[in-house]
Amino acid sequence: MKMMLRAGLLALFPTWLVRPVINLLGFRIAKNAKVGLSWIMIESLDMATGSRIGHFSRIAGPFSIRLAQFGAIGNSNKVIRAPPGISVGASLLNIGVWSKITSRHLIDMTCSITIGDYSTIAGNGCQLWTHGYVHAEDGIDRYRIDGPIVIEDNVYIGSMSFISMGVRIGKGVIVGGGTSVARDLLEPGLYVSSPIRQLPRPPDPETRPDLELVDRALSEDRVFRKRDR
Repeated sequence: MKMMLRAGLLALFPTWLVRPVINLLGFRIAKNAKVGLSWIMIESLDMATGSRIGHFSRIAGPFSIRLAQFGAIGNSNKVIRAPPGISVGASLLNIGVWSKITSRHLIDMTCSITIGDYSTIAGNGCQLWTHGYVHAEDGIDRYRIDGPIVIEDNVYIGSMSFISMGVRIGKGVIVGGGTSVARDLLEPGLYVSSPIRQLPRPPDPETRPDLELVDRALSEDRVFRKRDR
């Protein structure tokens, strides 16, 4: 009920008018932070001085958002997480100082996403996925892999890029537009997609030291989480 009330107040009224009530209801929105005409139905929201959320974004699910000074989520973004029973544990979208998710991006919050200071998810059409599936070669069997995404300081992610679960992108990295990132990029530089090529199928997840089985089964899928580095 509280989540629905907060979402409705922020969607219908100017931030300056409803801020006192919203903060009494558990959010923390600084005096000159601003929320546009967006639907925000999440567990907690912490917005520092100068931070903002633009118009027409849908931000919903059992997760939290923390925006540092002048951090921003722009217009028409979709930031979502599946309900408990599909998602496991806490999840936080943590956006650093002067960092920004621009417009019309898709952000999956199955696991946490950290964006450091002075970094940008640029243009439009980027997708950040913190879970993915591996299907058996035959039959219905499959398993899921979850993993947080970490984007460090001074990173630029170009339009239409795809960031996979468990990836860390290091300080000073530039990801060219339309690039699929499925491994860590730790050294500063410009990274672009290479021509398509065939790779071996992933090994059995039970044999992989970088994965651990989630304690309880979700739906009919086995779910594995990337281990902390």
